[in-house]
Amino acid sequence: MKNFWLIGAVVCSLVGASFAASDPCKDKTAEVKKLATKCKSMPKDSEQRKQCMGQAKVLKNQAEQACRSGGLNEDGMVKAIEQWEKLAKGETCKGKKSDRCAGALQQLGHYQFMLEEKRFLDIQGQYEEDVAWCADRDNKPAKCANIGQYPKADHQKSLGYFLEYIDKYPKAPKIPAVLYQAAAVQEASGEDEKAFKLRDRLVKNFPNDGLVPKAWLRIAEYHFMNRKFRDAINAYKKVTGFENLTGKEAALAMYHLAESYYNIAEYETAAYKYYEYIIGADKGKYPNDLRAEAMDFMAASFSDLEGGGVAEAEAFLKDKKVPFKDSVYYRIGMKNKDHDRNEEAVQSFKRLMQINPDYIDAPLADIAMIEILLVQQKFDEAQQYRYVVVKRYDKNSSWRKKNTKYKESVANADKAIRGAMLEIPHYHHQQAAKITKEGDIEGGKKRYAEAIKAYEAFLNRYKNEPTWDEYTVHIDLAAAYQEMGQHANAAKMFNWIVDTDTTRYGRRALGSAALLKKEEAAYNAVLMMDQAREAALKTKANGDTIKAYSLPETKAYFAQVDKYMQKFGQNKEAAELSYNAALVHYNAKQFKTAVTVLRELRQKYPNHQYILLISQMLAKSLLESNQLDEALAEFEWLLKQYTQVKATKNDSMAKETEKAIAFVLYQMAEKAVKDGQYEKGAAAYLALVKRYPKVEIADKAIFEAAAAFESANQYTKAAETFMILPKQYASSPLTVKGVLRAASAYKKDNKPQLAATTFLFITNNFPQDSMAFQAIGFAASVYDSIPDKKNAAVTYELAYKRYPKNEKTPSFLYSACLSYDEAKMTDEAIRCSKDLVRDYPKSTYALDAAFSIPMAYANAKKWDLAASEYHNFIKMYQEDKEKLIAAYIGAARAYMELKEEDKAIADYEATLKNYDKFGLQIKNADPGIPAEAAFYIGEHEFHKMDPIILKGKEKDKAKIVKQLVDILQKAMGHYSKSAAYASEKWTFRATNKMGMLFVTMAAKIREQEMNAKKEEEKFAERITIVQQLPTYYEQARPIFQKNIDLARDQGFYNKDVIEAEEGYIEMFYQGCAVFVEVADAFANAPLPDSAAIVQEYIYEEMVKADAVEAAHEDLEAYREELQNKSNAAKELAVPQCATGIKASAHYGIDNQWTTKLFETLKSLDEANEALATKIEKFDPSTLFSDPTYFKTKARIEQISKSEVMTPEERINTFREIIKDAKAEAEKLRAELADLQKQLASGVSAASEPEPSMSESEPEPEAAPAAPAKKKAGKKKGKKK
Repeated sequence: MKNFWLIGAVVCSLVGASFAASDPCKDKTAEVKKLATKCKSMPKDSEQRKQCMGQAKVLKNQAEQACRSGGLNEDGMVKAIEQWEKLAKGETCKGKKSDRCAGALQQLGHYQFMLEEKRFLDIQGQYEEDVAWCADRDNKPAKCANIGQYPKADHQKSLGYFLEYIDKYPKAPKIPAVLYQAAAVQEASGEDEKAFKLRDRLVKNFPNDGLVPKAWLRIAEYHFMNRKFRDAINAYKKVTGFENLTGKEAALAMYHLAESYYNIAEYETAAYKYYEYIIGADKGKYPNDLRAEAMDFMAASFSDLEGGGVAEAEAFLKDKKVPFKDSVYYRIGMKNKDHDRNEEAVQSFKRLMQINPDYIDAPLADIAMIEILLVQQKFDEAQQYRYVVVKRYDKNSSWRKKNTKYKESVANADKAIRGAMLEIPHYHHQQAAKITKEGDIEGGKKRYAEAIKAYEAFLNRYKNEPTWDEYTVHIDLAAAYQEMGQHANAAKMFNWIVDTDTTRYGRRALGSAALLKKEEAAYNAVLMMDQAREAALKTKANGDTIKAYSLPETKAYFAQVDKYMQKFGQNKEAAELSYNAALVHYNAKQFKTAVTVLRELRQKYPNHQYILLISQMLAKSLLESNQLDEALAEFEWLLKQYTQVKATKNDSMAKETEKAIAFVLYQMAEKAVKDGQYEKGAAAYLALVKRYPKVEIADKAIFEAAAAFESANQYTKAAETFMILPKQYASSPLTVKGVLRAASAYKKDNKPQLAATTFLFITNNFPQDSMAFQAIGFAASVYDSIPDKKNAAVTYELAYKRYPKNEKTPSFLYSACLSYDEAKMTDEAIRCSKDLVRDYPKSTYALDAAFSIPMAYANAKKWDLAASEYHNFIKMYQEDKEKLIAAYIGAARAYMELKEEDKAIADYEATLKNYDKFGLQIKNADPGIPAEAAFYIGEHEFHKMDPIILKGKEKDKAKIVKQLVDILQKAMGHYSKSAAYASEKWTFRATNKMGMLFVTMAAKIREQEMNAKKEEEKFAERITIVQQLPTYYEQARPIFQKNIDLARDQGFYNKDVIEAEEGYIEMFYQGCAVFVEVADAFANAPLPDSAAIVQEYIYEEMVKADAVEAAHEDLEAYREELQNKSNAAKELAVPQCATGIKASAHYGIDNQWTTKLFETLKSLDEANEALATKIEKFDPSTLFSDPTYFKTKARIEQISKSEVMTPEERINTFREIIKDAKAEAEKLRAELADLQKQLASGVSAASEPEPSMSESEPEPEAAPAAPAKKKAGKKKGKKK
């Protein structure tokens, strides 16, 4: 195109430099335009139009020639040349220079050029006619082979005349025109450098000439063609009146100016220059041949700007009233897309849609937009945009109405819609699969539903436009329905594929991916209906195959199988599908139908390549339908085919068939066992193993044979059979289990020694098996049950010797220690415990083992060693406070046994100290421990009273009494503390001891040495002593009473409570007896010496007779006073006895002291109403006991009063108590609800049968678990 414009530029230059347009030129040009208009009206691509355009081309050449020749023909040109040559080369101008000669030379060159041009055009025209003629004849004629290359113009002669003129007349007036003309000829001849120099000479020497602008244009074109774009731009800028230039030459120049700016990366300026060209072309200033290219390059110029040029284009075009803004944005977008500037392309397309969504090429922009979004991985946006595309170009859309006449654009829109509607369901489908895979089942279903809807929309829209897309969409739709679980709909799609006529689609494009075949679709349809049947089985029949057999889905499945068989019955899959159908019959317990179907199949295809497979399935169906004999016969026949028939011999299938036969034999044996024929079944199992010892179920058959012997109660035979497993099938997973069952069988047959050694068989022969370790525990448990404690201990210790690193080894070793202890093998028990402590110091059993060492010594009554080891434990294990407390009291007990009471008291005190600090925080701590400790500390104090005797003078006695009181108070404190721990044993005992302290004080007072010498002094001293006793009895009595009240309140009744009752009533009696004793003392008191009284009166100067009389009166008065005193004492004794009797009646106490009270009261007052009191002895069976409540209550009180616990410790302990109480309450409520339920149903919990172990399983005893916390001082039992 550019070369054509270049030639035109040269011609125009020559004509413009020589003559004005002539009439022949105008006429010919008008004729060309008229013919061109006629050609355009003819149908496009028609033969008539092609001929017309050929004629127009010839006429165009003639018009160009006429314009160049000024209307002269060739003869006229020759004559003109001869005329001007005669003058320029003749005598007139030879050797001369003149204006006439210069003009002649110039005209000679001009006409010579026109003649050369005319002849060139004639040759060119003939060449084109020849080319066209040959093309119509496929270049077959002979002359077509010699057409040659395209002709070239020869202007050398005319150029010589021009150059001669320039040389002779460099300053002539016409030299600018000749320079321009010569340069044009040189340029046309390909001598661009020479042409450039002539033009450069023109613009420099004649800057004001009218040809200078055109010369600059040609100079600029010269630089442009030589890629000197900056020089070209400078040349273009020097063209005077450039804006007013018109025509092809100006258009090309303007285009090249813009292109030059583009090539030096001044994109924005380039865009503006392209814009000027486009505007000029639109206004008719320039030809519009390059308008489309200019639009593209203007867009490219903007797109090459930083940021894609959208903003710059908007700014530039903002005030421009041009109709092609949309085209600019479209092209900028496309250019950006081509340059992978996707975001900038998106901006351009969005701007395009803003200003003109009905743009003719909008579909292509939208297609590009979707492609960009996909490249940017904005898949959701791409999907939404597809919906926009479908709506934007719909048949009723604004775009469609405005662009209907543009068929190519409409085709692009249809392509965009079709592509979008095809990809919309694909994307939904893809996303549905992804979401489902991620676990969002419901979300996946929604997307599958959208995909299905979109697939169906595509099919509905293009139902009258069949293509292979329709076929593939049905495939995809079938997959979507399948994944949605709509199997019937999926089958419908597959059936459509089978039934559709694909010839209407035409041939598929080469390289297309393979599609689903019709037979494959038919097969899939069967599978879908099978899945629909399975779904109905679950949802409608709740898994009941019998009920499901009559469902519509099952019938539809069979119909689908029949349809497949009708069309593709000869396919290899037919046998498989028939077999599957038979299985449906079988699973519905339609065994006869299944067998019938398979037999018919075998009969229908006797020579089928899969006939053996069909027979095999028939045999399996017979087997599953429990037709064992027929099944066995079928399998035996198959075995012959695989082993004896040459054509079907197959070693691998023979092995499989032998395996099947083994399974049939297995089921026969199994059936015998189920029918109760245990020995027959066992024999059948063993026969199976004998025939097929290497079959995979041989080990299972051995196992079941042994189990059958178990069922027949032949336990020893069962055990021996189980033991075949390790001999012949040692690697079987059933072997170890079988050995376990063998051991269990020996146990059932009362052969514990064999049972134990059999358990250990696992340990000895399968040391790496997971049961090898546990088998030690099983064996040890057997020994333990005999009981053979020694062997139990030795066996438990095997774990330590064989598996020292097993996590359960410490528990087994601990059990061994306990068993040694139970076997009275103290030294071994201690050695064992020391091993455990040494080798497993971090084990939960280490602490218990260390604690068991002193306990073992204590059990062996080696008290000195026990005490020593307890103290070693105390030094080593300070963290376990419960054990620490137990160790202290254990040491104290040992010292008590050793009679080292001071050391014992020290450990008792340590026990109390630690319990008060830590014991109250220990859940379920035994309060008996601190209670015992406090009790014996009290005892220690109490015993200090034993050696003390009241003697000496009154002052001495007062000191002794004070000493006794001090002892009493200290002992009372310890006993009181013991009682406060709320231990049943120690609370009542300690309380009784508190009462006995006062009783002992009374005894000490009563038994004191008397200082009086005379009888009457002794009497007075005795009275004084006895009168002190009630005070102690009265203090002792409420203490005993408190014990009784506490026992009745808490529901206790034991020896100590009985002693409290004895003490309580005794104190009443002693109180009463004291007054009786006083009365007796007064009644039997000695009288004063009468002689002494007489002498005293005589001394007072009384006559003897009077003195005797007075003495007698005094003695009588004294005797009367004594009697009064005695009577008064008795009167005081009566209420004491009566009150004691009433107290006995109140508490229902009837003991020896009650009897004595009655006897004493009766002796004092036979009429006393208290003697009529009837005592109903207390019945302890009516008591309700809740020790936990009272222990907890006492514990709370102790925590509240604790002086050693921190506030935080108290709070945390209270929280634990509350937590435990809530848990216990919840448990009790559950038990209550259960009891109420049982009462309501009339079923007692006691009537429920106890669960029994399955006889088919052994009774493995679990290995010992980590021991629970034990109570101090009590021997720890073995954990099972």
